[in-house]
Amino acid sequence: MADRLNQISAFVEVARQGSFVRAAARLSVNVSATSRAVAALEARLGVRLLQRSTRRVALTEAGRSHFRRCEALLNEIDDAEAAVGRAAGAVEGRLRVSVPTGLGLTHLAPALPEFLAAHPAVTLDLHYANRIVDLVEEGFDLAIRVGGVLDPRLVARRLATSRRLPVASPAWLAAHGAPRRTADLARHPALVLDVGAEPERWTLVRAGRERHVRVTPRLRSGNALALAAACLGGSGIALLPDFVIEAPLAQGRLVRVLPGWASPEQGIHAIYPANRFIPAKVRAFADFIAARLATLR
Repeated sequence: MADRLNQISAFVEVARQGSFVRAAARLSVNVSATSRAVAALEARLGVRLLQRSTRRVALTEAGRSHFRRCEALLNEIDDAEAAVGRAAGAVEGRLRVSVPTGLGLTHLAPALPEFLAAHPAVTLDLHYANRIVDLVEEGFDLAIRVGGVLDPRLVARRLATSRRLPVASPAWLAAHGAPRRTADLARHPALVLDVGAEPERWTLVRAGRERHVRVTPRLRSGNALALAAACLGGSGIALLPDFVIEAPLAQGRLVRVLPGWASPEQGIHAIYPANRFIPAKVRAFADFIAARLATLR
């Protein structure tokens, strides 16, 4: 197919220029290559397309008919490539995104009207899910994930960082007392975020020190918002992402247990298939979310 297009391009340019020399210059190839391409096209079609003389090159009757069609074909290809180029640079079209429920509802959902107003040609298809979706198999353009990314088919752009903080309600602490050491967490009912291989094994760090505590779950859930609600209601101590409990901490409805201790930092990433060209709509959404999460850094 590539040879056929090269032959057609050479023929059309020679017809336009009326010269093999000028056509070769326009195509940035040597004259002999242009001549061979036209000769190959004529041989394949079994008809002479050009009349050649020492002074000029002219189209035959068959050449005039074929020239019109070939020129139209090349113009269509140019138009198609230009349209694709415009689309690649335009923030438009359907954007299918997967986001984790906690981060999505607390920080992304309130910001969506601003994004949609800024990009009126985008249709956003947003899926809240705590599971790790397969972007390639399930047809997602982008996913926001908390934690590491191991899939070599994907590119991860770090947007922000997050930690989990041990927290409880003031009423719970007044009734049951606050733990003084990390080991004391084992004696308190725990509200456990059910993610990872060992969700009931809490890892906490402070000033270079690391502690591991196996807690006793009173409630387990994969939904951080459900656990935050239970924690606010005085059901126990929870280790929750900072982005989920940011507001109740600021309002004093939750307080930090063992101040200074927290889980190791995790990255919040924008994940997309590892293609060479990233659509403008994907880049625009990732840039927007990065700006919204800047306070978490």
